Amino acid sequence: MSIIVAILALGFLVFFHELGHFLAAKACGVAVLEFSIGMGPRLLSRVVHNTRYSLKLLPFGGSCAMLGEDDAGSGDFSTAEGTEGTDGYMDYDGVRIKASELKAQNFQDKPAWKRFIICIAGVFNNFLLAFLLAVIMIAMSGFDKPYIMGTLEGSPASKAGFTVYQDNSGMTLSDLDLMTGIDLDGRYHKSTGSFRDLYIWLYVHQPDFSGNSEIHVSFLRNGEKHTVALHPVYSASDGKYRLGISFFSGRVQAASPGELIKDSFYELRYNISIVIESLRMIARGQVHRNEVMGPVGTVSVIGDTVQESSQYGMRAALIVLLELSVMLSANLGVMNLLPVPALDGGRLFMILGEMLTRHRLDPKWEARINEIGMILLLLIMVLVLGNDIFNVITGAYQNIGG
Repeated sequence: MSIIVAILALGFLVFFHELGHFLAAKACGVAVLEFSIGMGPRLLSRVVHNTRYSLKLLPFGGSCAMLGEDDAGSGDFSTAEGTEGTDGYMDYDGVRIKASELKAQNFQDKPAWKRFIICIAGVFNNFLLAFLLAVIMIAMSGFDKPYIMGTLEGSPASKAGFTVYQDNSGMTLSDLDLMTGIDLDGRYHKSTGSFRDLYIWLYVHQPDFSGNSEIHVSFLRNGEKHTVALHPVYSASDGKYRLGISFFSGRVQAASPGELIKDSFYELRYNISIVIESLRMIARGQVHRNEVMGPVGTVSVIGDTVQESSQYGMRAALIVLLELSVMLSANLGVMNLLPVPALDGGRLFMILGEMLTRHRLDPKWEARINEIGMILLLLIMVLVLGNDIFNVITGAYQNIGG
């Protein structure tokens, strides 16, 4: 059952992405020949209002095939295979368009700004969905605000003047200092909306620390901003530098709708930043093969995690599913923005070039570039799929799923 839930969740994220392209295309007057969820052979298919809607065999991916879009960018539905009728219509597998309106409804014949909106609409929907799901999740579970609880005795942080929580003192979280930012020697400034922002910052910049490093910590106290400087503490037990600060380990409910919106924005920002940092680590060779995950691995991890959390009740399982969905939706948004041919980012890059130079690349060359990009993308997908299957069989993803 958990695997079915995972597949449905992943399918919904893809659906919402393609829905962005679909709505933008319709609004810009581009004919949508097929809107499909999944890949491969059609299981269910029907033409409604001159667009074919399809559910396909493989529950990964999807497409919004537009008139005039090159084959490489339109999934597994060829927009080139129109049949000319005797009544002045072109038939695209059941979708009929007047021959006199082909140019007016063609994606390639739309101005650059309309093509830009259509291409970016899917990414926008990914970020929008991640934000909306974050609102629901944080309303249910609260947010991990980085409240400072105490400091390590004898450390530089203990002399920085932080407000320290005292047992049986009647203190509340509002009496504590709330960390808002951190930097290392005036570089790598990071706004810490959540404790996880701080945790990832420490993890990524650990190699940059030294005994002489000076860390600047910004925090709010009674609504006023303060900044202190301190030196990190080296822990011989694990060979890492620490701040010497302990934080509140729970989650805090938003006190107002405005705070809920702000916390949800921080949640979205964190999930976007973690994808970007992961890409940097992959480029540096800092990521192990077991940590690279494709659709099969994603479904496996979501299913295992939801199943494990369900022992604590349906509410806990729902919160976990929402958290994973926020992460995946933000991930899809960032990955689709990469300037890689056949991805939205590749198209956006070429359209931006056209808008800046006022010179358009020949659509035939654009189609060839996208075709090559799609071939390379499919090869990568095959490698990732093989890696997924190996890791699922060997149990390498079990630790990731908790």
